[in-house]
Amino acid sequence: MASFNKVILMGNLTRDPELRQTQAGTSLVKAGIAVNERIPDGQGGYREEAHFIDLTIWGKQAESFSRFFQKGKPVLIEGRLNYSTWEDKETGKKRNKLDVVVNRWHFVGGGREEGGAPSVPATAGQAEPEFPSRGEFVPDDVPF
Repeated sequence: MASFNKVILMGNLTRDPELRQTQAGTSLVKAGIAVNERIPDGQGGYREEAHFIDLTIWGKQAESFSRFFQKGKPVLIEGRLNYSTWEDKETGKKRNKLDVVVNRWHFVGGGREEGGAPSVPATAGQAEPEFPSRGEFVPDDVPF
């Protein structure tokens, strides 16, 4: 039997991205996203419930993400679920965590104040990743 592991989320960052380097020199970003869900309140209305999800981004994607995003900015991410287990060094108890390993990310919103891409010219000799222009993402483009 085949399996499928793909996640698409859109929300706001809950903290500034933390850019680190592995011992091998690979870039790594840890960040968090809040995604709201409308849930019936049982009285004919709805209430908002927030879900908080940790993100991990690797390589050049991580470097670009840390440059363009900070806490509160909206983002659309595509990735996969990752389940990790380990033993806590202080307590000796088994711990686990579910996060999203981001394969792609996209700007959403309008201008810079709204979380859009700032205009940054490419440095000579460096190829900057190509980012969607303002208004290029339309929610109907998401395949579900």
